[in-house]
Amino acid sequence: MKVLLIPIAIIAFIVFIIVLGAIGLGIAFLVIAAVGKFFRLLGAGGRRVSRVGRGQRT
Repeated sequence: MKVLLIPIAIIAFIVFIIVLGAIGLGIAFLVIAAVGKFFRLLGAGGRRVSRVGRGQRT
């Protein structure tokens, strides 16, 4: 029984590390998306003025 317990513990640890990494990756993508939206909102004010300027060029 002890011989079988060690490989099961190793596999469980590897699965735990993979799940933990997947959760961390998901959180990282959420943070990156939130920061991207924040910077897009900051930059939107300057872009509106430049769009009007583009339409007036001849």
